[in-house]
Amino acid sequence: MLAPAARYLGELWEADLCNFSQVTLGLWRIQQIMYELSPTFLARNNAAKTVSKKHRILLATLPKSQHTFGVSMLSEFFRREGWTVLAIPSPINDEVAQSLANSWFDVFALSASADRDIEGLHNMIARARKHSCNPDLSVIVGGALFLRQPALVQVVGADAMSDDAPGALAMATQLVHQQSAVKFNQ
Repeated sequence: MLAPAARYLGELWEADLCNFSQVTLGLWRIQQIMYELSPTFLARNNAAKTVSKKHRILLATLPKSQHTFGVSMLSEFFRREGWTVLAIPSPINDEVAQSLANSWFDVFALSASADRDIEGLHNMIARARKHSCNPDLSVIVGGALFLRQPALVQVVGADAMSDDAPGALAMATQLVHQQSAVKFNQ
């Protein structure tokens, strides 16, 4: 219910029915609700206690992005399922590439909202693959941009796209299993 509410605020903004202050306050309250519910949400699942090999995911937006709610929400879903999560909303300089070079991640998930982000996405994904210490790094994209233009997944060099947090979790899990199957068959 929180993600659709945030999307609706975005629609109101685009239709010029809400001003910046109203949208900011609305998103602040949605994030407050998410943080208040976080302990209950995480406690509802025991997967973290039963996962034998923790998977690792890096979640990010493009630098200077103001659309970071999706990354926060994704973090909650992945943590609930026992994943180790590093979230970098609005990274600076080469923060994402450095993180991928310094630590193993199974999956890199990137969120984008605007058409102007397409070239930046392509460049960030290419740098992520180049610098990752995981040669089989899987890349998932999502956000408003990909809801409008799903065909951009291939254009930016991603492996998959998801339109919501449960879908991203399912896709990431599937991609990790594919990575394991490839390594097992080599």
